[in-house]
Formats: sequence, C-alpha cells, structure tokens
Amino acid sequence: MVYFLARVLAYIVLIPCFFVRRIHKENLKIRNGCVVICNHKSNWDPIVLGHSIMSQPICYMAKEELFQNKVANFFLRRLHAIPVARGKSDMKAVKTGMAALKDGKILGIFPEGTRSEDGKLLPFEPGAALMALRANVPVVPVYISGNYKLFHPVRVYAHPAIDLKEVVGGKTNSKTIAQATEYLQNVMQEMSVKACQK
Repeated sequence: MVYFLARVLAYIVLIPCFFVRRIHKENLKIRNGCVVICNHKSNWDPIVLGHSIMSQPICYMAKEELFQNKVANFFLRRLHAIPVARGKSDMKAVKTGMAALKDGKILGIFPEGTRSEDGKLLPFEPGAALMALRANVPVVPVYISGNYKLFHPVRVYAHPAIDLKEVVGGKTNSKTIAQATEYLQNVMQEMSVKACQK
C-alpha cells in the first residue's frame, strides 16, 4: 500500500515537473526475477526508476545509514528497500537480495555505489553481477539522462535484458564476476554516450 501511494505521488510530481519519458519502455515490462541497474547522480533517481517500472515494485539495495532514522526506516522497509553496508562484504544483504530474486522480484541496484557528482559513470561495484549470476536472472541496464531541472526533460533509456551467463559462461567465480561487472559497465557507458547524442 505504501509503495502504491508513493508511486501515485511520484506520478503527480514527476510528470509535470520533469517531463519523464521512457525510451524502449518495452524493456521495462519485467515480470520475473531480475536485477535492474541504473546510473546514479541524484536522489531523484530511485523515484524516477520506480515510476518507470510499473510491472511490479522494485526492491532497492540502499545504504544502511538511511535506515538509522526511525521514520525513514519505517517507510523504507515498506518500500521494500534492503539495507546494505557500503565498503565491505555484506553477506546478509546479499542473501536478502538473492531471496528476493528467487522469489521473482526486481532488485534495483546503483552499481556505482554512490552518487556521481559530475554525472560521469564511476567504477562499478561487483554486487549486481554477483547476484544476477548466482540467482541465474537477467540484468536490465537503465540510464537516466537529464539534470532534474524544473520543466526540463528527463529521459529513461532501457536496455534489453542481458543474460550474463551467455556473456561469461556458466561458472560463477571471482573471475567471471569481474568480467560480468566490466561488461555491464561498458554497456552503461555506451548508453550514456548515445543519450548524450540525442
């Protein structure tokens, strides 16, 4: 119920303020377990991404500091957010994310790990590739283009789903996770270049 109300509120705010437009929106009709990765330059990003994917709620991996406030913790839990400790291996968060994927849910991850101040892509953390490979689910890269200025367009570019096992093979180890992470970063970089050319 909280997620539904948040989506309605996001629709009321985003459409008139930022003119959000989804490009290749057919790639966002996700029905089964899937990792969705997205670039991250603003606090608006998770709201825009959640607004753009209407097939089911997104379970976001969010930094654990956001959950320290009781009010924020209350709402984040009801928005299906999963706390994760940044800068270290958080196996509890990984297991929770894996369980969500195996349950057919969408796991939303900002693989840069933090917001980019200049909008350029930062190096990707391996968590998204790790969980997609282990859960045997596809990855849908999404690139948000725009500066969130009032009455300026924001574009949400959606890439077709990627089966990482077709990219790196059937094994899941440190080598294939690194290869898959690099592959995803290259895909997102190509999306950013094309978005800038529009």
